[in-house]
Amino acid sequence: MINQDKTEQPLEQPREPSQSDVAREIARALGERDFGVLLQIRRIVKALGRTQSLKLLSDTLQIEKQGGMMTLDKSRRKTIGGIFLHLAYTTGQPKEGMHLPPRTKAKRRAESPKKTDAQTSTPNGATNATQKAKKAIVEAKKATGMQWEDRVPAVQEANAERGKVNTVKITIIGRPGKIVDKGQCIVTVMEDSKLPSLPKGLPVPTSAPVKYAVYISMKHWNKVKDAIQDPEDTLIIEGFPKTDAEVSAIAVFATNVTTKKLQMAAKAPKTEVKQ
Repeated sequence: MINQDKTEQPLEQPREPSQSDVAREIARALGERDFGVLLQIRRIVKALGRTQSLKLLSDTLQIEKQGGMMTLDKSRRKTIGGIFLHLAYTTGQPKEGMHLPPRTKAKRRAESPKKTDAQTSTPNGATNATQKAKKAIVEAKKATGMQWEDRVPAVQEANAERGKVNTVKITIIGRPGKIVDKGQCIVTVMEDSKLPSLPKGLPVPTSAPVKYAVYISMKHWNKVKDAIQDPEDTLIIEGFPKTDAEVSAIAVFATNVTTKKLQMAAKAPKTEVKQ
């Protein structure tokens, strides 16, 4: 018989989120993407500690939920990021030997720094802090809405039970590019790089340009080709969209085409000529 020594492996402890992890999650919850702001939040987390910083985030979300906070001159509400910074610089208690980073129009704290819960935590306390951190992150995500990077698992989950589409229509308003005459239709490519103002809670996509390969029948094109020569006029194209991976664009098959000026002329009241 062969004896094998079996040594008990210690249970793997849950990894606490690092200061950088906490800073990134706070920035996401606040909707802040600017590198300078993220760097400032990292320095705040380093000065105050993870536990206190997440507590400030929770307080920030609660204040925003209750109507927000006004600026000093009462002219407008602070942004959610502004509320967090205000709390950090007015109520934050830096760890011993640490200082909050300089902030424009913010006074340095005069109170003596004192230790936070993060400094005196035990192994059990560390686990509780980890659980609290995860809970605060989940609550932050719920308060700020869906993030763009969360779309993949969400779509994969929704894809398990698809709905049915009855009709689809897309409207494109803009100037055409080069016109390629293919006999019975023309082809032009239009590009969109602007992000519209989206309802609160929706994920904000990247600003990568979106290409539209537009196919317009010659019958429709003949109605607008002269009008669109006016550089101040724009096309209004209604059609059926279809993804076209081979040309890295969204194909749009036009079903109705006009221009803004032609549309305005058609709606203008006609005056009768008196004899």
